[in-house]
Amino acid sequence: MAKGSLTFERGEGSRDYLDTSYKSGQNFRFYLLVAMLACFVCLAVGFVIGWFAHPAKSQNHTSDIPTTTGKILSGLSRDKIKEYHKFLTNKPRLTATDGEFEAVDYIVAQMSSHGLDSVKVKSYDVLMSYPNSSNPNKVQVLSGGTVLFQSQPYEKGLSGEDNSKIVPPYNSFAPAGQAQGKIIYVNYGRIEDFLFLRDNLSVDFTNTLVIARYGRVFRGDKLKNAWKFNASGLILFTDPADFNADNSSKTYPDSWWMPPSGLQRGTVGGDGDYLTPFYPATDYAYRLDVSEVDLPKIPCQPIGYGDAYHILSRMGGRKAPTAWQGGLNFTYHIGPDMDDPLTEVRLEVNNYVKIRPVKNIIATIKGSLEPDRYVILGNHHDTWVYGAIDPLSGSAAALEISRVFGNMLKTGWRPRRTIVICSWSGEEEGLLGSTEWVEDHMKVLYERAVAYLNVDYTVDFTYALAIGTSPLLQDSIFEATKKIPNPTPSNSEKTLYDIWKKHLPADKSNPDTEPEVYYSLGSGSDMATFYQRAGVPSTDMYYTYDQNRWPILSYPLYHSAYETYHMYSAYIDPSYNYTLAMAQLWAILACDIAEANILPFNAKRYSTAIEKFVTEKEELFGQSWKLNNVNLKSLKSAAKNFSQATAKFHEMIKDLDSPSELKVRQINDRLMNLERAFIDPEGLPGRRIYKHVVFAPSKYDSYSDNSFPGIVDTMVDIEQNNLDKWDLLKQQVFVATHSVAMATNTLDDVGL
Repeated sequence: MAKGSLTFERGEGSRDYLDTSYKSGQNFRFYLLVAMLACFVCLAVGFVIGWFAHPAKSQNHTSDIPTTTGKILSGLSRDKIKEYHKFLTNKPRLTATDGEFEAVDYIVAQMSSHGLDSVKVKSYDVLMSYPNSSNPNKVQVLSGGTVLFQSQPYEKGLSGEDNSKIVPPYNSFAPAGQAQGKIIYVNYGRIEDFLFLRDNLSVDFTNTLVIARYGRVFRGDKLKNAWKFNASGLILFTDPADFNADNSSKTYPDSWWMPPSGLQRGTVGGDGDYLTPFYPATDYAYRLDVSEVDLPKIPCQPIGYGDAYHILSRMGGRKAPTAWQGGLNFTYHIGPDMDDPLTEVRLEVNNYVKIRPVKNIIATIKGSLEPDRYVILGNHHDTWVYGAIDPLSGSAAALEISRVFGNMLKTGWRPRRTIVICSWSGEEEGLLGSTEWVEDHMKVLYERAVAYLNVDYTVDFTYALAIGTSPLLQDSIFEATKKIPNPTPSNSEKTLYDIWKKHLPADKSNPDTEPEVYYSLGSGSDMATFYQRAGVPSTDMYYTYDQNRWPILSYPLYHSAYETYHMYSAYIDPSYNYTLAMAQLWAILACDIAEANILPFNAKRYSTAIEKFVTEKEELFGQSWKLNNVNLKSLKSAAKNFSQATAKFHEMIKDLDSPSELKVRQINDRLMNLERAFIDPEGLPGRRIYKHVVFAPSKYDSYSDNSFPGIVDTMVDIEQNNLDKWDLLKQQVFVATHSVAMATNTLDDVGL
């Protein structure tokens, strides 16, 4: 039948059916071709199966991890870091100005010369906020129409700088407007400060200005609070109690303390581009009209404590509480009365908004075995003024890491996984560059990003490491610090880990405890969108001061015109030993993660943290939850099951004997996706941009996290704001319970 069918289909009527010479030769060639093709397919399939089935060796792809570490330690140069740093800090690098574009060109040229696989610039067009240089913002004290005092238009140069042409003092995204009238002192401008004044002193903020000192919470939250309590405008100042804690007569340029003329710039806006929420600000993006955008509502302006003196010293009314007293040499009063009944304060803000490009630099080293898995290093290159600490100490370190990685590539080294070095734009105005890039690559990052390692800056003082991290990365960080020499050679401790543990132990009463890390990453730098929305395990690292010695809220010259190369090289890290140590940590941690067969993530750290958080919530809220039928039992059960699952998972890893590459990939996918299990697509109540159920910025302070933020923020509304949100609370407890249960499933072989 087959032959007859062949004859019929060919339509070869002139050939005799019994003449098989032609047909048999054709069949032979056909079967030979099929056989050859089958052999090829079998060989290919066999190769793939053999590759994934063979035991995964300790892969380093021409070098093992100790050799990689040795090359990093011997290759990184403090002199090269200093060279990069000096150039980058020689002029202001405000976002989307000529100064920043010059920095972009410089970084691209340097990274390209280092021999990395790819160096690209990716731009986004975002809404930016700038001050009007020809009509500067101002704060005035008036009496009967006479100007008694006016704030300085810029910070005068104190160490040879010409500051007359730097960006004038302003708060980005504070709207243009004027406010005039009496003024009230609101301490740090936290929600509890406003509530204290309203509920205990019957203060009415309507149509008054308020003045708050910087610190404790994000400046944008201070402005929101002022608006919510019906104030007409906000003045922010750097109090010497917080920025000159030694009460020293020696301030910049003779020390690192803030002088009276110094002030802190900073955004009061949100994260990402206002006009393209949740989506990247590409050239083809749909944009909202500015009139549709929820920008800050009342004007706001920063001043130094030299200027604040002229306002606060004239204020009367009730004496401020002891805890509200600051560092100026008089008693602080609440107001709104002034020493002269005719005295008023006037605030004038002339900021404007404009669409401008932010330019990110993305450099890649392609992985040899898993090019579709990314270990990402990030820092930003935009500044408020000279930015010697924040961020350019980090930018200089990133450039030096790029140079050393390039040299290692030339010797044949290549990591197992792809390493990406990112230099972000627009961080200072609201994480603009990194947020738009994550939004642009969200789906790919969700599937492929292994870790994001952020260094906003390297060093603000030389006492101890400060590291915020996902629990998953904690052990990786510890192991990396054990490979790095102590940057204080005169100290007896041998490694960075040893000196970190000595200066910042997790348990102050136990000298043998491990070092302290914090899990509260907040949204103060570029790790935020990676962590809060893409669910990428993230860390933020820097070297800092002794907070027991100086209980200050940030390094003193933060975001001021005095954050200069002179300040850094004279008072912060003159030897550049600590800047070098941070570069070593950043590079070694990246390579440890990029080169390991099985990712060095410890899921047990996560389950331990969650059980601790659940216990804390029970201690804080258990009684009221019981009275209102909140299902705590299921949350406790989910946390316990998660702990059992993480223990079982790591026992399975420990018992592996020469696992195949396929098995390694399966294990790593579960570790990598564990963080994603805590991402809720619906986001937090009223704040869809934040999606991490376990860690997210507080509703009342974007700088710091709450554990289980949906629960905690709802309880604040119930207990402090007297709102009936018990149904919402029950929903958030359920969301937390479900997320923990899904994390447990993530670690299972099947997970269904």
